[in-house]
Amino acid sequence: MLNTIETRSTPLPMPRPQSRYHVRRLKPSDFPVLQQLEEDIWGSAGEAMLCSHYLRLCVEQFPDVCFIAFDGDKPVGYVLNFVRGTVAHCGTLAVHRDYRRSRVTYLLVTAMLKRMLTMNITECWFTVSPENTAAREVHANLGARVIDTRENYYGPGDTRLLSVISAEQMDRLRRRFLKAA
Repeated sequence: MLNTIETRSTPLPMPRPQSRYHVRRLKPSDFPVLQQLEEDIWGSAGEAMLCSHYLRLCVEQFPDVCFIAFDGDKPVGYVLNFVRGTVAHCGTLAVHRDYRRSRVTYLLVTAMLKRMLTMNITECWFTVSPENTAAREVHANLGARVIDTRENYYGPGDTRLLSVISAEQMDRLRRRFLKAA
């Protein structure tokens, strides 16, 4: 008896390649990972780094609104937020310099925004250096508008712009993002 092999006239579908980047919420065990990212992103460039207490506060008290991005298993960026009532403050968005022209920033901002929208956050505040045009562009694309300039924000000579996504703009984003989800 001959064995016959059945052939298919249509090829099997190829599995879709998964994105090399993924984003998830923080967890307490991410504390040393955030510390290392701080060193890699800011410390190696001679910039001021976030205080360990700030990082610990994010992983312990605000992990549901803070996110970390990976390239495979390698951590490459994070966004740290604080929420009080229905108002969020995006304290820090940081992406490793090798990934700044990738989708990492977009993925972090999208994760942050979707989480805030499902929580019914009514306003989102940002502080940013006037020279940080890339971050200012991200904020503007979300509908944030600059409402104030703060001098000596983190110390003498440190100027920061304060911007906000208003309740009206948050509602627009909610309709746009949650409808698509």
